[in-house]
Amino acid sequence: MNNNKRMKMTSNIINVNEESFMKDVIEASKSKPVIVDFWAPWCEPCKTLTPLLESAVKVYGNEIILAKIDIDQNQNISAQLRIQSIPTVYTFFEGKVVDGFQGVKINSEIIDFVKKATSFCGPGKEVEDLILIAKEYIEQRNWYSSLDISQKILENDSQNEKGLKFFIRSMIGLNKFSELRQFIETLPADTKNSKSVKEAITLLEISEKAFKAKGNINDLEKKLDQEPDNLDYQLEMAIALFGMGKIEESFEVLLKIIKTDKEWNDQAARKQLLEFFSTAGIEAKETISARKKLATLLFT
Repeated sequence: MNNNKRMKMTSNIINVNEESFMKDVIEASKSKPVIVDFWAPWCEPCKTLTPLLESAVKVYGNEIILAKIDIDQNQNISAQLRIQSIPTVYTFFEGKVVDGFQGVKINSEIIDFVKKATSFCGPGKEVEDLILIAKEYIEQRNWYSSLDISQKILENDSQNEKGLKFFIRSMIGLNKFSELRQFIETLPADTKNSKSVKEAITLLEISEKAFKAKGNINDLEKKLDQEPDNLDYQLEMAIALFGMGKIEESFEVLLKIIKTDKEWNDQAARKQLLEFFSTAGIEAKETISARKKLATLLFT
């Protein structure tokens, strides 16, 4: 009896009425998301939806609350929130509605809805600490360590955008291009379309191009020995050097092209340099140094 009572008290699934609504939904949502399921005993779709919601929120334990409200017994609440049909589901966070839907959804959609609700709180302290560590490893280009930490971030929060971005950058740094493309194919469409993941995918394409180019390094050296002023060869050399990880040398070659002819080939050298800035990282020491030199070249 006591065990059952304790389980009921610690459950993240609760029944709410008009008296407890302010405390259990509005106030509670100031510290964690509260999903509110508006239902009624006569509602057949509710009987399908509610068990799916309960199953999805149990996974997250005390990170989230599912509050169930019988609209027949709590008509004032449904009137105030203008509930016109059921099932209706709202997510409350920081005292207000931040998401919701009406009608029945399939299980995968429910899981995504609950996952999105948990994201309103942002990453937990452990994930925040891991993000800082991963960022430092990325800046150091310690790819094995950054890959390990990014995987730990994703174990805690599989849709964490920074974790995904760090994972992709680490895989690029390790030249694991085919494995990375397979991983990207498994991501949900909305995740693929997020800004940080799209940027990381662009970096993948740039890095693949550079990695392939490094195989021509010997031929390029011979060509440049014969035609040292050939800007096409210089651009190819810059890309090959970047693919070899010789970032500073790559930047110097591109800056040399820009100094020779800023407008050459529709500013191809400047465009390539900007792409490599993103790939190397805006805060990388090579990027910071080259950006200063680029500014001097462009504005003098």
